[in-house]
Amino acid sequence: MSVPPAEPAARTAPYHHGNLRQALLETGLAHLETLGPDKISLRALARDIGVSQTAPYRHFRDKSALLAALAAEGFRRLKTTTENAVEQAESHEDRMVEGGLAYIRFARAQPALYKLMFGPVLAEMAQFEDLQQAGHEAFGVIVRIVRPAIEAGAFDAGDPMIAAQTAWALVHGLASLAIDRQLGRHDSEQALEARLRAALRLALKGFSA
Repeated sequence: MSVPPAEPAARTAPYHHGNLRQALLETGLAHLETLGPDKISLRALARDIGVSQTAPYRHFRDKSALLAALAAEGFRRLKTTTENAVEQAESHEDRMVEGGLAYIRFARAQPALYKLMFGPVLAEMAQFEDLQQAGHEAFGVIVRIVRPAIEAGAFDAGDPMIAAQTAWALVHGLASLAIDRQLGRHDSEQALEARLRAALRLALKGFSA
């Protein structure tokens, strides 16, 4: 009885220059949510993507560089999410509310990423310029929402930067409470959304002229 020839091993699709880094980021974001920052590793990413164990090191020198890149990607996505949310808002108050809700939804959808972006793991990572720039640009969206409202007289908040920091502290606090289930723990998704919207509108009364 003849033995059938062995099937050739499945080949890993080659990554062209430029897209391995993105594949590492996408897979890294998935690992971050399932494993957390402590257990994520470049070797595991290489295994899941199907490349050599050394391939990820062409893009990230070590785990710290990977985590910084994941956080930077998070800030870029947060920026885009917030910008898109305020595009159709008609009033300055609506822009603040919709931007705040988008921020909180982002945090709830990717809690591990959100905690990495703002948590102690990256507290000593000032050497990563891309991370600093991405965080800066994400905060800039809040400034661009707040500044026109102050200039139009809709909000009596004085310095736009201080007002933006106050607004950021508000939505960051609500987001942190929501992802830790300390806010509306027994609410349905619809009820929690309504609770968050009401909290944002109530807080905005303190900005009103």
